[in-house]
Amino acid sequence: MAVVSGIVLNRLKIPAIIGYIVTGTLTTYIFGFRLEDSVDLNEAAELGIVFLMFMIGLDFSFKKITQMKQEVLLFGGLQIGISIGAFFAICYFLLRFDFNTSIIIASAVSLSSTAIVLKHLNEINATRTPYGTASVGILVFQDIAVIPILLIIKLLSDTSLSLGEMLLSTGLSAVAVLLLLILPGRFLAKIALRSSAKMKTDETFVGTVFLIVLGSAYLSKHFGFSLSLGAFLAGMIISNSPFKYQVASVLVYFRDLLLGVFFITIGMQVDVIFAAKYFVVVLILCVLMILGKTLVMFAFLSFFRGVRTGIRIALSLSQIGEFSFAIFLLASQHKILNLQLDGGILSLVFGQEFLAKLTPHDIYQFLTLMVIFSMVATPFILERLDACTDFMLRLLKIPTRSHYKDNALNTSKEEVLNDVIVCGYGLLGKKVVQFLEDSNLNVLVIESNYDRVKDAQKNGIPIVYGNITDKMIFKEIEVQNSTAVILCVESTNAISQACHHIMDISHHIRIIAQTKDDNLEEMLKGMGLYGVVNNHQESAVILSNLALKAIAERKETMGEEDANEKTSS
Repeated sequence: MAVVSGIVLNRLKIPAIIGYIVTGTLTTYIFGFRLEDSVDLNEAAELGIVFLMFMIGLDFSFKKITQMKQEVLLFGGLQIGISIGAFFAICYFLLRFDFNTSIIIASAVSLSSTAIVLKHLNEINATRTPYGTASVGILVFQDIAVIPILLIIKLLSDTSLSLGEMLLSTGLSAVAVLLLLILPGRFLAKIALRSSAKMKTDETFVGTVFLIVLGSAYLSKHFGFSLSLGAFLAGMIISNSPFKYQVASVLVYFRDLLLGVFFITIGMQVDVIFAAKYFVVVLILCVLMILGKTLVMFAFLSFFRGVRTGIRIALSLSQIGEFSFAIFLLASQHKILNLQLDGGILSLVFGQEFLAKLTPHDIYQFLTLMVIFSMVATPFILERLDACTDFMLRLLKIPTRSHYKDNALNTSKEEVLNDVIVCGYGLLGKKVVQFLEDSNLNVLVIESNYDRVKDAQKNGIPIVYGNITDKMIFKEIEVQNSTAVILCVESTNAISQACHHIMDISHHIRIIAQTKDDNLEEMLKGMGLYGVVNNHQESAVILSNLALKAIAERKETMGEEDANEKTSS
């Protein structure tokens, strides 16, 4: 059902995420299947977020996090702090919710959707743009902030708990997780990946990656933290290893599949009758929430990133995130959420009698639907971000600059683009790299033999472990930003597949290949490669020319000798 709805919505140019949510909603009514009926499905859905956070960690090494102090710590801290403060004030003083309900709603609303926003940024290659970098930094801080938010819910639900004891216990657990993952975990993960890479069997490598991701996630959970935090730390540990890109290419399909399951489970939480009955009310509240959250973030981001970039970041993160479901569910289970209002705007609009009739299930549905509505709106906002930005700037009466583009790449030294990609580091690959070393070019080598990778690393060669028959490896290294790719491998199958993968990603890349197979040469030339070198043909031409040159020189020498003999006689 998810596949069919995805195909139909894709033809209608509607984001696939909506198809997954609709599938989940229809499943509950057509097949009578509900989320609470299957704990396994819920855990599988959570794995989608786990793999997503692991892949975020792959892009954020500890060194890079320290370089992004402003985006992660300053922007993230201000966004969480100001958002919670603003929405708490609205809930507590304006809507007249009680303290517990106000702090829970404010905390949940302050979070954004890592799954939707990061997926979109990766698809459009915008993670290095000014608004993309800031958005990712804030999302990382939000995911870490989930931990204290869940602790707050525990404190609110059990007044017998001591704040000091809980903070001490949490601090000790955090130290234990960091020590276990960062110190021995770093070496164990790299040893495991190195050993599986040497075995040269794809299934062993995939299994090793799964072991690292899930092992780190459940270790984190064992100490009272989220699965996603452990996965994020594991990703950061591997981010500086040569296996980074191959690991990412292995997991991307599982991540997308399980994220689809996650959004299906979201749809399964929708009460269609309730949604239809209060559709307009939820829609109005959702729009007001999105506008409010956008303005709160824009208020401080405009000072650091400028007006236009600030509004782009704010709009990108204006939805309520997936972790909010866990917050609302936990609060609902502990019976913290209630609408025992003492006046306020809601009492004036709906009446105290109507609000008194709302059950805890109704309250949970209201909050869940607001999250879902904001998520459904997000892909449309992101796809039309420039138009939405112009609209908000006009609404705020701020002059717009239509010619301004916010997609320039970050030019930091950490993210220099590669001029040439060399596939293969055998005898030929080494000669090519040595030749290019003196050309002042940025060269990256891809090699599937770990011994060769290790040898290249010792010599300071920029190299990554990867299989060029896998299309995702080229996406992970962003081959579309390179000028040329040189294929220095022997396998005709690998050469053919690599050429197809690269050309599927971009037709502007100049591919240069070598082969000993005449049939492959003709096929590659037919594909329009920039250059194809037939080793046997080129060797035959060179050898034959040398032979002809030798014969010509011999004839010339013999002619001179005959002339000398005639002269002497």
